Amino acid sequence: MLERVFPLVYGLELKDVLTHEDLAVGSYRFAISRLIPRMTRVALRTHTKELMRETPNFARKKFLYRLSRSGYEKEWGKDYVKPGVGTRILSTLLRYIPKVGPFKGLAFNNPTAKTEDLYIKSINTTVDQYRGFLQQVRADTLLLPNFDLDSGQPTKGNEYSLTDNAYAKLLAQVAGGKFEHTSAELRENILAFYSDLTVPIETKKNPGNWQSLLTELDQLKSMTPVTRAAQ
Repeated sequence: MLERVFPLVYGLELKDVLTHEDLAVGSYRFAISRLIPRMTRVALRTHTKELMRETPNFARKKFLYRLSRSGYEKEWGKDYVKPGVGTRILSTLLRYIPKVGPFKGLAFNNPTAKTEDLYIKSINTTVDQYRGFLQQVRADTLLLPNFDLDSGQPTKGNEYSLTDNAYAKLLAQVAGGKFEHTSAELRENILAFYSDLTVPIETKKNPGNWQSLLTELDQLKSMTPVTRAAQ
């Protein structure tokens, strides 16, 4: 499904972005289904008393997602990247290194009671909302606005340098592929992102890259979008 929908959304083949597709997807599944829940259990074991004291209605079972290694590998396979020896040694060293100077950013500060309460409520709200979305998918009524998840507004140039770089790279890749899979929606989205070229977009810091981007934008404006339905 991901392979079929990727060209429709991004105008690129999935293999153009993920060189080792199975390994990338497997590692993502491992992080979501195994690594993050394991870290959550450690945090809960450490702070359960404080959480119960600060949030009397704290629902531990609702907060945890349990999946055994055998259950995971039976469902999803064994094709994922596990933390290696080097990673484990580094994590141990970082645990004991004094959090001063360049390592100051590694220091952990306990969140306030209010912050913890907001976090727990946000997790439960997210799960409930996601279940609601799944019901809408089954009823074919799901409509998701194309908004920036940080600001709640349409994404535009000069909001974040990483977004500027991502759009520049996307435009370069679809232009390099002669816009073979570029749909009308993707063309519209890219042109909307670059609707105001007077703002200090990150790409402008490199005159050569900016000139290439302007050329690619002109090509995008003159191209004929493809009509292609999802399979």
